Amino acid sequence: MVNKKFDAIVVGAGISGILSTLALAREGKTVLVIEKNSVLGGNCRTYEIEGYQVDTGPHAITDLINGPLKKLINDYFRVVPRFFPIGSYYVRDNGKLQEFPLTLLQLAKFDILPKKERLIMSSAMIDAVANFSLNRELLDKSIYEFMKKYKPSSQTWKLINTVSYFLSGKSMKETPTWRILGGSGYVDENSSHKKNQLKSLIKFKKNNYSSHGYPLGGIQSITDCALNSIPKNSTIFKLNEKVVKIITEKNITKGVQTDKNIYNSDIVIYSGFMTNLPNLIDNLSKVYTCELEKLKQTKSLTIWFGLKKKLLELSYIGSEIYFNTETPYWAIPVSNLDSHLAPKNKQLVGFSTIIENEKSEEKINNFKKTIFTAIPNLFENIDFEHVQITVPEKAAVTTGVKFPSPRSTIKNLYLVGTDTDMRSMGITRASHSVIEALKFMREDNILD
Repeated sequence: MVNKKFDAIVVGAGISGILSTLALAREGKTVLVIEKNSVLGGNCRTYEIEGYQVDTGPHAITDLINGPLKKLINDYFRVVPRFFPIGSYYVRDNGKLQEFPLTLLQLAKFDILPKKERLIMSSAMIDAVANFSLNRELLDKSIYEFMKKYKPSSQTWKLINTVSYFLSGKSMKETPTWRILGGSGYVDENSSHKKNQLKSLIKFKKNNYSSHGYPLGGIQSITDCALNSIPKNSTIFKLNEKVVKIITEKNITKGVQTDKNIYNSDIVIYSGFMTNLPNLIDNLSKVYTCELEKLKQTKSLTIWFGLKKKLLELSYIGSEIYFNTETPYWAIPVSNLDSHLAPKNKQLVGFSTIIENEKSEEKINNFKKTIFTAIPNLFENIDFEHVQITVPEKAAVTTGVKFPSPRSTIKNLYLVGTDTDMRSMGITRASHSVIEALKFMREDNILD
């Protein structure tokens, strides 16, 4: 094995690494995949606890009609996952549940906020979209900097801050304004063409998430379908093996060294944390290293509750945010989307929030208090609970930070993952990065 030379080596077997492996193998390459853990999929995993199937954090797959994951499925998957429409996004406040306002008409009816605040939000939305093609520099500033001239109330600030956290992983003081436009479906985050501005303004009248979905069987089904689509005779997986060095010579990729072996290849696709890349490559330029060190990560606390019965408060198809609190949450009752994720007549719901520090009992207990305040009926119906601490995105989208290109500064070293592409979130963002890397490989004559 040590002496065998592979067409390509993929470092890391999270979803971006697996999708890269699938594409390369389908393009006729022999591929070695090296994963430091004992399981495949990273955050794209589902596992069983007490009869419930819990995902690694709550998921909603965006842009499934014309998005990057759909393109990869069409081009490379032989076993295709099935998706259920994700439904609507809701806001919960004082027992009230309303659809999240995506249009000006919905915002006008969104009486969780006072009328004056709704007018402020409407003006800000129109202003932001207008500036997307006219003054993009203004939208590179934080949402807080953009909004403070409108002088929103504390309640409106909390809503804005909550949305910022769940769209970027950071607060409104660190999230660029353009991110909230892209995350809400108003603009293409990589385009500022004026013809797209008209489309964005039209969305003030009609905007929805009809192309968003949840994979039947849990998020693991995407991983499983990708793995089952990989040609077995051209791909080898090495688990429980950690890459300690990416071998280069005169700024050209030559292979990798692990804690067990050396593997040779002229092509390496790295899907690990980009902040760790300088530790793996000798003589990486100081400028490039400095840019990678600017990337910021976010940790997420998720509590899954299995419920003894289906609650009326959680009877909707979709997800919700609870914002008028110091500990906001995003929640999704996944068993409403796929009943097989919970035992018969029971319910499974995941609650997620952003955390700054490591797991602590105090943080978990405070989060539970928030959840039980929002949905009092939930406490007495708990069948089981399960806590997860994850890094939902390898890098948060923040002001003044650029993600590295999938084409690195080392020849034939390509980078994929949610810290190499700013568009969208989660699996959709990972898929964007893989498609970009494949594009560069074709430009470099590695792929036809």
